[in-house]
Amino acid sequence: MLSIAVTLAVVVIGSIVIWLFGGKAYPDLGTAVWFTLQTITTVGYGDVTPDTGFGRVVAGVVMIVAIGFTTIVTALITSTFVEAAQRERREHSAAEDRARDDRIHARIGELGDQLASIESRLDQLGSSGRDQEA
Repeated sequence: MLSIAVTLAVVVIGSIVIWLFGGKAYPDLGTAVWFTLQTITTVGYGDVTPDTGFGRVVAGVVMIVAIGFTTIVTALITSTFVEAAQRERREHSAAEDRARDDRIHARIGELGDQLASIESRLDQLGSSGRDQEA
């Protein structure tokens, strides 16, 4: 929001300043706004250009702000895509972890049943061996 507010402020202030000090190419505020919007969006048709040094400085500031704004918007969009991909990967990984844990728990249960069966057989063998000795 701050980036948008700064960009809008630069468009308004830049338009007024370029209109007042940009030279003969800006006979009205509409032409100055047109130039500033072209510059801030990096379109730059070139149909109007400042013909004074101060106008060029103002145009340079507008250009720098435009580059910053474009960078911030691009980074925001990119980070949104990256976050969505990471979230999907985490969810997929969590599902795989749960499935692996379920398989491990099932196998531990099977091993517990097998161990109980072995102990039962050993108990049977132990009691039948004592019966034969007696």
